[in-house]
Amino acid sequence: MPTLTHKLVGMLAMLTLATDARPFDLEQALQNTAAHINETVPRPIGNHTDLVGAEGYEKTLKYRFTFLGLTKDQVGSAFTRKQTEFLTDFVCTTPAMSVFLENGVTLKYAYHDRNGKLVVLISVDPKSCAVE
Repeated sequence: MPTLTHKLVGMLAMLTLATDARPFDLEQALQNTAAHINETVPRPIGNHTDLVGAEGYEKTLKYRFTFLGLTKDQVGSAFTRKQTEFLTDFVCTTPAMSVFLENGVTLKYAYHDRNGKLVVLISVDPKSCAVE
């Protein structure tokens, strides 16, 4: 995921540094970022999960993942807890993610089972990151 994130952050950063006279449109930048992601999906993320899409809307970038071989009942609460901790730490501490934090973008990670049922939606709000 860091490779994907670095590409996304780079794209959003380039959009924020536009030199034309038009004001920066965060919503359009998020939609463009999601469209760029969607050009290359599905994309394997680990051994049993695919990134299947993204959406940009209302100061939010939402990633959609699918567990390839699991049903909702097979995913335990430990996954939700550990993944929430990992993603919050990743978003809040990775320098490349600061462009999202500085622009107040909430990052959402929606995990679905092999049948398309939502298993968990993890949200990392920039306000949840400690300011240093």
